[in-house]
Amino acid sequence: MDPDPVVVVGGGIVGASVARHLSETDVPVTLYERDALGGGTTADSVAMFVRKGAALAERPETAYRLRSRSWETYGPLVEEGVLEFSPIGALYPAEGESRLDWLRGVADTLEGFGVRAEILESAELEQFGLVTDEFAGALSVPDDGYLDPGGIVQHFAGEARDAGAHVETGSAVTDVFLEDGRVTGVEVDGERVPAGGVVNAAGPWAPAVDAMAGVSLPLRHNVGPILVLDHESDAPVPFVEFENGQYLRGEGRRQVFAGRYGAGYEEAERIDLEAARAVDEGFRLALGDLFERYLPDLVDAGVANEWVGVRTLTPDGRPFVGETSVEGYYAATGMNGLGVTLAPAVGEHLASVVAGRGSDAEFREHLSPSRLR
Repeated sequence: MDPDPVVVVGGGIVGASVARHLSETDVPVTLYERDALGGGTTADSVAMFVRKGAALAERPETAYRLRSRSWETYGPLVEEGVLEFSPIGALYPAEGESRLDWLRGVADTLEGFGVRAEILESAELEQFGLVTDEFAGALSVPDDGYLDPGGIVQHFAGEARDAGAHVETGSAVTDVFLEDGRVTGVEVDGERVPAGGVVNAAGPWAPAVDAMAGVSLPLRHNVGPILVLDHESDAPVPFVEFENGQYLRGEGRRQVFAGRYGAGYEEAERIDLEAARAVDEGFRLALGDLFERYLPDLVDAGVANEWVGVRTLTPDGRPFVGETSVEGYYAATGMNGLGVTLAPAVGEHLASVVAGRGSDAEFREHLSPSRLR
């Protein structure tokens, strides 16, 4: 008799990565997505692959290794033309010398990892349309850029299918069944389906799925407004992260995404995901002020599209990936806005945990859902 499949809940970029990597083992896998693959938070992402955060982590070497493992998946696919990647670079302007000195330390850490990172003088920021008098300089990470998250999800799901996985869309997991403290099945659209395990990769809906299994992880939400703007500036727009938590990301030659990170974990809470969300007027006004002060070429940019995304946060900024207190129930949650950057590494690691294939001990400790007990 064939073993019951491991069920992956969620068809975003993390769930698709988990299914793809599990399908390379001898573990049967079925992925259920309640809507369409790559919808939800994956579709709302600005899709940056960024390295700076590794230098700020509690364990920088481990955080960078995770990013490096992800790029070992993405890089060859980009070179082969399977995935799209736009290396627009990342820029972190400093308004004062103390901030610039701190960024110099970040640059040193990144260079120690082999990442190209350099400190630009204020005059060099003119090439990006920035008002140079407002900044002491900036950290530049020129090899960062953005990917196509929808293309990644379709590729991972396709590879999983080709390896024998089942991928079902329009199918909602509405309950998780346990016997003697172990996962035995799930309910999908009212029907009981046997399961040898469950992977929660449901993004913002992860707390609701956890509750089905009697698992409680300290996940919270924040919201991030996005405006897509048409502009006439000839200056290239990299990913630009300002000190106040606002950011920009160029899209082609004549568009820019403008966003805000939102509340940190302490101020965040769980929100009603079914409630309507709209870009608030305060964000629009703050963005106008930012353009007037720092990027006057974008003052007259027009809104082409807008939405509000949801991020899932953990107390220490590291995802929960691995076994939980319920046997056969695994977490792949709390990406803290880094789903695109970390998805391949998360999928690979969790697949090794589920399949019992000698997972990376450093990753296991770093990502373990039980680490905060």
